[in-house]
Amino acid sequence: MIYCQGCNKEIVGQYVEALGHKWHSQHFVCTVCGKPFGDSGFLHRDGKPYCEQDYYEEFGEKCFGCGQVIKGNYVEALNHKWHKEHFVCTICRKPFGSSGFLQRDEKPYCEQDYYDQFATKCGICQKALIGEFLTDYWQNKFCKNHVDELPKCFSCSRLISKGITSGGVEYKDGRKICSLCRKTAIDDIKDAQTLFGQVRKVLAKLGLSVDASVDLPLRLASLEEIDRLAGGTPQTEAGISLLETQSVNGQEKARKVKEVVILFGLPRAHTAAIMAHEFGHVWCFLHRMPQMPLELQEGICELFSFGYLSEIDTPESEFFRNGIARNEDPVYGGGFRQVNDARQGRSIIAMLDQIRKTGMV
Repeated sequence: MIYCQGCNKEIVGQYVEALGHKWHSQHFVCTVCGKPFGDSGFLHRDGKPYCEQDYYEEFGEKCFGCGQVIKGNYVEALNHKWHKEHFVCTICRKPFGSSGFLQRDEKPYCEQDYYDQFATKCGICQKALIGEFLTDYWQNKFCKNHVDELPKCFSCSRLISKGITSGGVEYKDGRKICSLCRKTAIDDIKDAQTLFGQVRKVLAKLGLSVDASVDLPLRLASLEEIDRLAGGTPQTEAGISLLETQSVNGQEKARKVKEVVILFGLPRAHTAAIMAHEFGHVWCFLHRMPQMPLELQEGICELFSFGYLSEIDTPESEFFRNGIARNEDPVYGGGFRQVNDARQGRSIIAMLDQIRKTGMV
């Protein structure tokens, strides 16, 4: 007797023989949908027959792109299988071609869309930074070509742009100042006098003071005015102290500070740093420091500025302090490093006392 694999009943008459078994013709159907196979044939698994559609639904690989069953050729990438037409850029949906692809979170991207989505953007033009780019002190990143296209802020050295500084202004003397620096710019003489008093208090705590009765007239001026007062020589420190020795019959009778002139329109931290530098000139003059080479004079005054900035804990003060330490100018930068190295851990006032007594650092 012959029994049907589908119903386990005896087969009488014609039957289907498949998968090592015999079946009533009406029972040899798809295990899932129960439909006969017809001319399309069947696929099998574990001794059970399936129509093509149900077989792939049950056991076939799914395309990671569309979730549908994969039949025939496919692409294997990123630990998944894909219909060839579905392995495309996640953003633009275009095939990759010979340029290949980049991936993030198991998703493929063409190079353009990958960098647009995930690369660091230029702080100025917002384009993806691919290859070499520049980073300024403030950690702003930007395309190299912008250096030749945009002006630098006279004070903080940022590139003046909408993206980094929200723009800026140009003064009548030609200086360009970014909007960030303009927020604390000192334009008013009363504000300048208040700040100068604060600078003197900080320096006094370091032992660097002059008699309170000494008049120190202060004035704000343009770049051209300061250059004129300096005899036409551009001033690196954007300030100048006009000092006068009064003598009778060749004998010194008094010393007078005619005025301390500071460049107007600079941000608070920069203005204060210049004030501290100029106060160094005033201090050395009133304390009758010996004649010294120019680099030693300016190095001492830069040390005044550096000392002041070291007492003020702000990103701006750190920027200007760093500028003093790294200045490549042989007079200002070289002089500062010579003086600062000679301190050997001593206070500024202790080193100045030695110079006043010995004429040497």
